[in-house]
This record gives sequence, C-alpha cells and structure tokens, in this order.
Amino acid sequence: MAPLHFVRKDAPPTILITGDRELEMMGRYEENAYWYRMMKLVGHKSSKLFELEGYDHGNMPEGGYPILLREMRERIKEINSDKK
Repeated sequence: MAPLHFVRKDAPPTILITGDRELEMMGRYEENAYWYRMMKLVGHKSSKLFELEGYDHGNMPEGGYPILLREMRERIKEINSDKK
C-alpha cells in the first residue's frame, strides 16, 4: 500500500519495490508510482521506486531483498559520513 497521508517532505527515506506492472497485482505498481510522484512533488529527496521486470507479487521478494539490502547499506554509509 502507498497511503497518501504519509506524503510529506520530511518523511523518512522510502524504498518502494514492486513486481512487474503486467504481472503484479492489478494496479499495485501504479499505486506506488503515484505515491512516489507525490513525494517528489512535495520535495522529498529520499524516495526510490523499483519495478522488478519478470517478477510477480509472489516472487518479487527474491529480487527485492538484494535491492533492499543495498539501499540500506548506502543509507547507513550516508548516516555514518554525516556523523564525521
């Protein structure tokens, strides 16, 4: 879900990972794309949207976990470099 009441400039970093828009649950990718667009419109700079080609709702975690781990590592590096 991509609830619009969370759309705000000062929201925490957000990673949206969906399956292929043609294989995913009907409308799921578009819901997330809309939420992502609204975050960009309010000036949020730390939102990312990934669409996993060839993955559906059931198997997208297989492709999504490596993306999530990479993004988390990048965010941790940013936080650590800000502390120096």
